[in-house]
Amino acid sequence: MMKTNYKYESKLKYLLYIQMNISNLQDVKKRFIQLHPVNAASGGQYSFRNGLPLIKFDISASMMPLFLDGSELRISGRLTAKTAANAALTPGNNNYIDGFAGINNLIDIVTISSKRLNTVIERVSQYHRLAPSLTSSLNDLNDYENSLCHGNLNHTTIPLTRAGLNTYSDIDPQGGRNIGNRDPVQQRGQDFSAQLYTGVLQSGQMIDLSTSSGVGGLVIEILLRSDVGVVFGSDAATNQATYNLQDLVLTVPVYEMGGASAAARQQQVNEFSFNSWQSMFQTINSSTSVIAFTPGLSRVTSVLTNYITASDLGNQAFNACRLGPIAELQAVRWSQNGALFPMQFRLETIEQRNNDSAKTNTANPWSSHIYSNRAEPFRNALEGISTKRNSHNHSCISSWDGWSAGVVDRPQNAGRDGVTPGTAEGLAVLYDAYGAGVNFQNTVWSVEVNCSSTSQLEIDATAAPPVRDANNLDGTAATAQAIVIYFLSKNTLMMSSNGIDVVR
Repeated sequence: MMKTNYKYESKLKYLLYIQMNISNLQDVKKRFIQLHPVNAASGGQYSFRNGLPLIKFDISASMMPLFLDGSELRISGRLTAKTAANAALTPGNNNYIDGFAGINNLIDIVTISSKRLNTVIERVSQYHRLAPSLTSSLNDLNDYENSLCHGNLNHTTIPLTRAGLNTYSDIDPQGGRNIGNRDPVQQRGQDFSAQLYTGVLQSGQMIDLSTSSGVGGLVIEILLRSDVGVVFGSDAATNQATYNLQDLVLTVPVYEMGGASAAARQQQVNEFSFNSWQSMFQTINSSTSVIAFTPGLSRVTSVLTNYITASDLGNQAFNACRLGPIAELQAVRWSQNGALFPMQFRLETIEQRNNDSAKTNTANPWSSHIYSNRAEPFRNALEGISTKRNSHNHSCISSWDGWSAGVVDRPQNAGRDGVTPGTAEGLAVLYDAYGAGVNFQNTVWSVEVNCSSTSQLEIDATAAPPVRDANNLDGTAATAQAIVIYFLSKNTLMMSSNGIDVVR
């Protein structure tokens, strides 16, 4: 009987053994490949403003079975930021990137294609909003300030990102110290080494890169976002702050298979099951809003939604990556073809109960505080993101940015300027954690969101007139919310020497 005290690499070999019926573990060897972008940029720099926002990596096919571990794949490089006039950003000024997103803030679309099939396996749009929703729900405070900080440039408080945009070398070309010099030529920037949070790479399945029994190699394309949506803040808007990436490398961990195991695999039909994310964009401005459409997907596992004040998009003064609370949320209803599903009831929040009481006070119908203790919606959101019943994920930071500030008085615009504490919130629902997913190919998916039509949050009751903060959906453009909806669905590739069949 095999022992179970394997080292990490041996565990992965054992996983391959279980998944693929490999006859001999000695047939498997692990190695790492480093790849540079195939669309080489002038000076090795990639940026939206300089006209090269696309980064393309080509992972070659192999003749023998060769397996990619997507969870270990990393893109590494260096981030720098400057003004539109190519001057250094002043360290003390308001220039930020979103702390929950980190380096993922720069990415608009990730596309993964099979070279053998010559088609797209997965295309994730609005990636800059999906990644922080996942990381904030599956990692805790220590993760953010350690592994994710060093790898993804994540922080739990946005002001900490300011220093990262203003990192300089203190060594001049002659070898002396140059601490006082803030010449942008000497700007070092921030090194990063980040995962790619796509369904196909994070599905826990090894990807066969071979031409005979697998996908025949992969092409990974990363489309960068505009500068306006990345570096934000009052000074970033004034200086039209821009960014660029350089020294980009893709590290690819692969497992080679040889001997009798490789020969056997080449003679059989091999199945590769994975999840994929698809996104849709909507706006709402009514206190009772229903979003409904037919996604055309036959095996939906879960749905994730996140929110931001619509007017903040395209405005460099504000954080366009912010995962804000959706106003004063009171209730959520998930449905299929108009019938409540998967839960046969609506999810209510403490705001609903607090504000019902506040409204009875005709002299001052305003809540003293807004508490984001949204137990039912939050628990279901964690289930939908982790795809586990009863929210078995043990780490989470999906709450207010800046824990010392507490969880009160954070309205829908919290964190928009980078100075005040922000949020990492959203709504999600798990449809099927065990089987083949739920069929929405020919049925209508919908969610009904109920918010307050009048702001119940009073900041300063002593002022004349009292100061009240926007925290409602009143039908105007000022309070309208932009919503990104992500569908996670199951997919299967059937691969053999005769070709590939895709089951979606």
